[in-house]
Amino acid sequence: MSVRDVVDPLAAWTDDDAWLRKVNSDADLVARFLPADLRELHCLVVDRARASDAKALILSGSTVRACRTEISDLDYHLVGQRIETKDLSRELDLHVLSEEKLESEVLSGDDFVQWSLRFGCVILDDGTVRRALRLIAERQPWPDVERKRAHAAKSLELARRFVSTGDQDGALVQVRTALSLAARARLLSAGIFPLARAELPAQLETIGCPETARDLEATIYQSPPLAELAVAVRHGEELVAPINELTNGKATDQWS
Repeated sequence: MSVRDVVDPLAAWTDDDAWLRKVNSDADLVARFLPADLRELHCLVVDRARASDAKALILSGSTVRACRTEISDLDYHLVGQRIETKDLSRELDLHVLSEEKLESEVLSGDDFVQWSLRFGCVILDDGTVRRALRLIAERQPWPDVERKRAHAAKSLELARRFVSTGDQDGALVQVRTALSLAARARLLSAGIFPLARAELPAQLETIGCPETARDLEATIYQSPPLAELAVAVRHGEELVAPINELTNGKATDQWS
């Protein structure tokens, strides 16, 4: 099974058979794509989520898109009480929210929560994830493009300051973050739902933004010098400058 074989979650909520197919498909994806050296960490997170009576746990990010890189974390959204993670690996990135917050974030245009719901693998669910997917399918809330653009603009300004300090390592991390945010904003403005970070360069290419695509790819797989990072920041600023917020956007090519 590849990511192309994933059951569309925006349709899977509709009946029990479809939902069971999604859950089984998600379990197979986790078994196939979770690196062996992260399986113990995954099991600990799942065990602690169960022990805390979590309403839902979703494995998200590049792992479920089968495009992990050396900088990838193990990303989760947990709906319920926060679990202890101080003794766990730094590769864990756990985002905790309540059921009410989950719904409000979906409706208010948070693309991060929607990403997990649209593309993540359901590990645990008491019906919370299924209800959230129904909400997306019926209400069709598109992520807030202006909010993402503003976030990207602030991040790009911070990246520019990092570059000016001469801190190569810090600048690399911040420019990578800023370009990722800028890419997501531009894609959302074009009616395309952004995929995992490693997939963003190819998505940018499809909408005619090759320079920023190359810049972002370089920050993911290489360590460009400060002069190149400065140029990348400028390209990122040019990427978000023409953005106008969509009012009726819909994701395209979600499962490609």
